[in-house]
Amino acid sequence: MIKDTFFSLPRFMNLCRKEMVESWKSNVLRIVLLYGVMAVAMVCNGYFEYHGQKSSIDTTWPFLLATFVWVLWGFGCLSASFTMEKMKTKTGRISTLMTPVTSFEKFFSRWLICTVVFLVVFLITYKLADYTRVMVYSLAYPEKDFIAPVDLSHLVGKGKYYYTLCRTGWEFGALIAAYFFVQSLFILGSTIWSKNSFLKTFASVTVIVLGYFGVGVFMSKMLLERGVYYSFGDDVAMSEETMRGLLIAICIFLTLFNWTLAYFRFKESEIINRM
Repeated sequence: MIKDTFFSLPRFMNLCRKEMVESWKSNVLRIVLLYGVMAVAMVCNGYFEYHGQKSSIDTTWPFLLATFVWVLWGFGCLSASFTMEKMKTKTGRISTLMTPVTSFEKFFSRWLICTVVFLVVFLITYKLADYTRVMVYSLAYPEKDFIAPVDLSHLVGKGKYYYTLCRTGWEFGALIAAYFFVQSLFILGSTIWSKNSFLKTFASVTVIVLGYFGVGVFMSKMLLERGVYYSFGDDVAMSEETMRGLLIAICIFLTLFNWTLAYFRFKESEIINRM
């Protein structure tokens, strides 16, 4: 009999331990895959950059910073699509439903693993892959003393030379907020489609985005052909910082909305998917 009908920290910790122990093989394979993809990409890029290079700066850093963002987005969305992977089969559903914890604890444990724990694992594997690149090419080209691990502080700010990925903190904040929003869509998709969640969510989001832009282009052309124009004047013009701040606020709101909707969708699936 569950006394705390919403959340109990000791029970939640036991649930997280159970999740980790039961899925340790698949988790290890995914971590190795994540490390392997980045290490191979970094080593291959290093070969083309360092071979015959005569400059005294590490020209691989722009690629490494771009890799950080693209791999984070790609594998972050893939990790989010695994949030409800245990609901794919009847055995998994029965095991999940029979676990003596609340619905919120079940959802929160999966969310924590696929969102927060993934970020920690991603940062560790990224640095390991980067150190692998440094070790390989420090041995291959000992005369190139400029080969060093990438400094992630160059993700934002003016930086040195051409290493900066985002010019301002607002741009970096908008990038991260957009990441969490897109990732929340795949968490929501995992509660809607238990099988092939990543592909179905990706296809659905692509169709919606293309449809949205298609309607927008059609309406713009129709209004322009009719000579309809709208002018709001200079008094309502917003700066770039204001626009990015508004974008961050909208992304945060939509992200929280998607996470909340995913939770209630999971609670509903506990009843629907009992058989």
